Amino acid sequence: MTTAFVYDPLFLEHRPPPAHPESPQRLDVIVAQLERLHWLDRPEVLRLAPRPASIEELAAVHTRDYIRSIEEQAERGVRKLDTDTYLSSRSYEVARLAAGAPLVALDAILEGRGENGYALVRPPGHHALPARAMGFCLFNNIAVAARYALDHHNLKRVMIVDYDVHHGNGTQEVFYEDPRVLYVSTHQFPWYPGSGSSDEMGAGAGLGTTVNIPLPAGTDWPVFDAVIRQVMAPLADRFQPELLLVSAGFDAHWRDPLGELRLANIDFAMITRLLKQIAQDYCNGRILLVQEGGYDLDALAQSAASCFNVLLGGNEVVDTLGDAPPAPSRWNPDPIVEALRDLHHLVGYRRRPQPPQVRKGWQAPEQ
Repeated sequence: MTTAFVYDPLFLEHRPPPAHPESPQRLDVIVAQLERLHWLDRPEVLRLAPRPASIEELAAVHTRDYIRSIEEQAERGVRKLDTDTYLSSRSYEVARLAAGAPLVALDAILEGRGENGYALVRPPGHHALPARAMGFCLFNNIAVAARYALDHHNLKRVMIVDYDVHHGNGTQEVFYEDPRVLYVSTHQFPWYPGSGSSDEMGAGAGLGTTVNIPLPAGTDWPVFDAVIRQVMAPLADRFQPELLLVSAGFDAHWRDPLGELRLANIDFAMITRLLKQIAQDYCNGRILLVQEGGYDLDALAQSAASCFNVLLGGNEVVDTLGDAPPAPSRWNPDPIVEALRDLHHLVGYRRRPQPPQVRKGWQAPEQ
């Protein structure tokens, strides 16, 4: 099994003001973790250099006026685009590279040089709207990748799973009326950016291909486990995707300062394992993770490394943090799952059986 890995130190040159949560250090710590474990040196890793997305590739998602405005404003140095989104002098260059990196990985996967992939990029992208930057995001990296797969590789159906703690409003808007893209998002609700209610289901020809799974603060692994097996897998069974793209945001971790969900490192590894199985069932194993959020540096580095190892076929989880502290109460996943299955007419589509692996069955590797 070969995993395409796309990264470039140039991603560190997008520089918001000091103390901004979306810092260059986010990628530094992930790469350092992977290097400490020597996982980037494994023969199953296909290391690839990114390329900038072309203007035409960006314009499949964003307006040309918006693309031009990001370029012009970046040339003038550090600028504040909204409450928490900034440009620095090289941000346009870096953002084009972040949008192009998943395309390099997709070429490798769809041409048979890699079975799956991880695009380790910043700035993140899933909040970026066709004509507006927001939520730390400049260009919508995963939306550009989905359009590229459809237009350049002539795929018919692409599924996007977004498990960032924040709803990917930009990705939703791009594909809201496009029946070729199934967008499925788990996110804390109500939370930034305020969108992502369960009744936002697409429109026109795309009605039913937007699936929002809003979750209350405090949601932990059992709910995610049930949602993936009993909602996402049946959705894939109905949609029959040819490619699975993942907005991999690790800010649903219990330590993250920008969210209130309660996942642990091993839970992100389990999510990747389950999504990888969905990709094997429907997409010939073709799954690509694209980095989104995650702002506690230890949780981010360890969770990302663990997910990367799952892509490689490994079982080890990196975890010095453990589970969230005990909560006064836990959410029962059954009503949430049944409401979603009814809303999206999933009766008759198969539920994923329980796999033989258990959540606590993996051992942390020595570093």
